Amino acid sequence: MKVPIALLLTVTCAGCGSWTGFGFHTDGPEMQHLKQVLALVPGSVVADVGAGKGELTLALAGEVGSSGRVFSTEIDPNRLQRLRELAARAKLGNVTVVEARSAETGLPQGCCDAIVLRRVYHHLGDPSSINASLWGSLRPGGVLIVIDFPPPLFWSRGSLGLPASDVIGEVTASGFELVRLIDDWPGRGPLASYCVVFRKPTV
Repeated sequence: MKVPIALLLTVTCAGCGSWTGFGFHTDGPEMQHLKQVLALVPGSVVADVGAGKGELTLALAGEVGSSGRVFSTEIDPNRLQRLRELAARAKLGNVTVVEARSAETGLPQGCCDAIVLRRVYHHLGDPSSINASLWGSLRPGGVLIVIDFPPPLFWSRGSLGLPASDVIGEVTASGFELVRLIDDWPGRGPLASYCVVFRKPTV
C-alpha cells in the first residue's frame, strides 16, 4: 500500500509567541482545526518551518506517527540547536531539523503537498520572493495555508498583523488559486484570527 504523503511547511511567528493567546497548544482547538483542514494521517510527511520552540513540531510528530516525517526548520542557529535538543530529548526519530533561509524554504523543489505559514506572514519583508520559493516547494495541486490575524487600527508592514485581503492579493499574484477564507480561526485568545487556503494549480 502506498504511504500517503502530505508535506506540511509551517512557518511560525517566534516574536508573536510572547503575546497572550498566541502560543500553540498541542491539544487545543487550533490543532484540531489543522488536522481537519490538512487531513493529516499516519505516514504523512510534515515540515514545521519557523518552528520556534517546537510545540507544533511535537504535535505534528505525534499525528504522523513513526511511519511519517516532520521537518522542523528555523533560520536562527540557536533555535536550530534547541530544536535538535528537543527532538533528542523527546526521542523523536521521525523529526529532522532543517536550516531555512529568509526568502527560501530550505526544502527541495517540488517536495511539498501542503505548506502552512502560521502567524509569520505579516513579518515578511519580501513576500514576493518567499511566495516564489513556496511555489517551488509545492507539488502541483499542493495546498498553501496562511494563518494570521488582522492588524490594529494603526499599523505598518512588518508590525503585528496583516489584512486578509493583502495576503490574498499577494499570494494569488504569485500564481496560487484561492480556495477559501476561514475568518474565525482559533488560537489567539479572544482576538480574531483567520486562515486562508490556497492551492497550486495542477497545470
